[in-house]
Amino acid sequence: MTGDVRIDGNISTVYFVPPPNTFVPKQQEWTFSPQSCRIIQTKNVAVKHLHNLQDVPTCTIKSNVPVMVFSLGGLVGNIWHDFSDVIIPLFLASKPLNGEVQFLIRDFFPWFVEKYSLILKDLSNYDIVNFDKDKEVRCYGRATVGLLNHGDLGIHPDRAFDRFDLFRFRIYMREIYSLPPFWVDLPYKVDPRPSKKPRLMLVLRAGIRKFLNAEEVQEMIKKNGFELVVVEPNKNVNLTEFSKLVDSCDVLMGVHGAALTNFFFLRTNAIMIQIIPYGHIDNFAFWYYGSQALEMKLRKIDYTIIPEESSLLEKYGWDHPVIKDPDSVNARGFEDRMKYYWYEQDIRLNVTRFVPVLVKALQLLKQ
Repeated sequence: MTGDVRIDGNISTVYFVPPPNTFVPKQQEWTFSPQSCRIIQTKNVAVKHLHNLQDVPTCTIKSNVPVMVFSLGGLVGNIWHDFSDVIIPLFLASKPLNGEVQFLIRDFFPWFVEKYSLILKDLSNYDIVNFDKDKEVRCYGRATVGLLNHGDLGIHPDRAFDRFDLFRFRIYMREIYSLPPFWVDLPYKVDPRPSKKPRLMLVLRAGIRKFLNAEEVQEMIKKNGFELVVVEPNKNVNLTEFSKLVDSCDVLMGVHGAALTNFFFLRTNAIMIQIIPYGHIDNFAFWYYGSQALEMKLRKIDYTIIPEESSLLEKYGWDHPVIKDPDSVNARGFEDRMKYYWYEQDIRLNVTRFVPVLVKALQLLKQ
C-alpha cells in the first residue's frame, strides 16, 4: 500500500485511507496471516481499505520510512523454517531499501530477534516494533503486510531484485557474520600443517531421526581420516560463534533435518553429507537441501539407509507396508509420510556400508 497507511497496534489492524475527494464504493477488508508459511495457524492481521473517512484512527506516531508487517509464528524455531519462512523472504523484500524500512512483528519472539540480530539490523536502521503489544497508531506512507517466499528455502533469480540467487545469499551470510570471503579456499586446503586432516562436523539429533549408535559413528569418522567436530545445536545457539565453527569445517554431515541448514556457513566446495532415512524420500531430501547445496556451489553426497538401518524394521517387521511398500504409504499423503518416515524413525548406521561415503568425501577434498 502506498499513500496514507495507519496501523493500530491495539487491534492489530492496518487501515488504508483513500486520498481526499476519492470515491471508494465500499469498504474492503482482508484478514490473514502475515507469515509466508501457513502450515500452522498464526495470529492474523486485518487490512481495511476505508470507505468512510470518519472511521480513520488518529495518528500517535508518524514515520517517513516504509513499514513491513510480518509474523514469527508457525514453525519458526526450526532453523530451516527460520530461513525459509522469514529470513530469506524478509531479505528479498527489504534489502533493496538499504535499511530505510521499519519492521512490525506479529507473534513476536525475543529470542528470534536476538538470535538473528545481525541480519535484522543490517536490513533495518530502525527499532523493531512488537506488534502484539503495541498501543500506538503508527502512520506510514508505504506499507507491506505479509511476506512471500519463492519456495522451499529458495530464491528464484527471475523474481528477485538484481537477479539475486542462493549463492549470493550465502556470500551475504558470510559478510554478515564476518567469515572469510567466499573465494578463500577450504580450511583443509589452507592449513599448512603436514599432519592436517579434513574437518568434519557431525550433527547429532536429540529427538526424532537420531543415531542409535552415535559413538560407533564417531569412531568410524575418526578412523577414516577426519578430524571430528560433534555438535547438537538448538534454537538458542549463538550464531556468531556457531557460524565460525561451521566455517572451520570442510564437511557437514547429518541425518536429513533442519540442522543441515547451517550449510549457509560453509565455504565454496565444502561437502554436505546428507543421510536420508528409509521410506523412498530421496526427492524430499533433494528439494529441501540437495538442490540448495548445489546452487550455493557446495558439493553433496547422499547416503540412503536400508531397512536394516532403520528402527522401523524392528517396530513393524518386514511384512508391514511401512517396510515392504513405502510407495503405498507415501501415496496416502503428507500425514502418513511424515508420521512414519520423519517422526517415528531413528537410525542405526551400518558403519561398514557407510565407509565408501567418507572415502569419496576425502577424494573430493583432495582434488
